[in-house]
Amino acid sequence: MTDEYNVHDDPLCHTGGWVEESRYECGGTWFVNVRMVAVDPCEYDDETHENLHNGMATHCHRLDITRDCFDFDHEPTSDEVEAEVIATGFEPKKPKAGSPETFVYTGNPTTTDQGIALNADPVKTITDGEESVFEYSRVIHPTEYNELFSMLPITVDDKPTSMCLKGDWIYLYYARAGSPRPEQFFDRDFFLYSIRVHKDTGEVRRKGYNKGLTLTDEEFNSLEGASDLEGIIATGYYLDEPRYAIYYQCSSDPADYVADAAVVEKPYMGDTWENGVKVRTRKYTRESYED
Repeated sequence: MTDEYNVHDDPLCHTGGWVEESRYECGGTWFVNVRMVAVDPCEYDDETHENLHNGMATHCHRLDITRDCFDFDHEPTSDEVEAEVIATGFEPKKPKAGSPETFVYTGNPTTTDQGIALNADPVKTITDGEESVFEYSRVIHPTEYNELFSMLPITVDDKPTSMCLKGDWIYLYYARAGSPRPEQFFDRDFFLYSIRVHKDTGEVRRKGYNKGLTLTDEEFNSLEGASDLEGIIATGYYLDEPRYAIYYQCSSDPADYVADAAVVEKPYMGDTWENGVKVRTRKYTRESYED
């Protein structure tokens, strides 16, 4: 095995199974190195599975990659190697983790007496002096989503996870764990992507998000008031404007802890700076959180 192994290029990471990586003889003993990959069973049809990746922010496939070396007193056949693999208890399909309802859409999963329920509220963005904006999921809110998608004045190669309309700008969000970046607009990787498209002119502006605080000291120190922030959960990079955004918890109370900003599992805040000057503060929440 070499250092060039890339899990994303390994076909076993899609199907599960084992493969012989190398074998050699030493002193009359044969040593066979094997890679074994166990993956989640996929019981969805192609359309449903595509929807999981496009609409579930945290849907991804678990996999376990293990390696073992088996020794034989003769040069083994493939069937003999397979018998040794099976004897370890290896199974190419992992036990089911639960029903699809336990996966997270762009909403927030909530435990109830009946099991797992999904918060279907659209994400709500609150900005002082502006009308609140609602973000609609491709899977959960198809009617509103399709209305927004039909308004786009440009052709989009890859449908986003969710969309919203803020003034004259249509916002497209891509939040798909384990999925490729929207290469039509981005040539670098982020954990979350957003594009805003002017509904009349088709002008495009882009923003990528990193988890945590990833600004350099020089960049961070140039933002007025940023040093007072606590509980920072993500950093936003405006790729076409001299702007940065920082997203942070509503308070230091453990109840306000945010584990995943992409699905707005708890309300949180976001400040935006232009040329070092703070231009706005927004709150990201859901209607039921505000009751």
